[in-house]
Amino acid sequence: MDLFYRGNGMLSGCNFLVTIGYEIFSFSKVSNLVAQVEYDVVQEGGNNEYPLMFPKPKTNPDTLILEKGVREWTVDPMFNSLWEGMQVEQVTILLFQYGILLRKALFFKKGLITKRTFSDLDALRGELLIETLEIAHSGLIEIPV
Repeated sequence: MDLFYRGNGMLSGCNFLVTIGYEIFSFSKVSNLVAQVEYDVVQEGGNNEYPLMFPKPKTNPDTLILEKGVREWTVDPMFNSLWEGMQVEQVTILLFQYGILLRKALFFKKGLITKRTFSDLDALRGELLIETLEIAHSGLIEIPV
């Protein structure tokens, strides 16, 4: 039991960082953290109580979505080194509780940056400008910590 145990066993007060290769990046939001398998369904002849399911090779990649606010008056050369069409390797998402306790680690070996977008510009709303990267990959793996 850690020092800040809250009784329900749930993670709270977490922050995260993302590594791509040997570089560390900070994002304000990471979404679409999905690990899934594709499968075929077959009805067994004579015994139709339940369908049989068999895993099959993936035909569509999973997509990780990374979002970051664009800063005023500065250029982020590391983030600008990531562009659409670029292959990335060794991508890790590290989840920390209270800033120091590593609680989860997710990883994929290779990916492809498929899209880079900016949020809509609307002078009447005064919202933050958000830059989004989408990375197609072959599947997330949870690393035991």
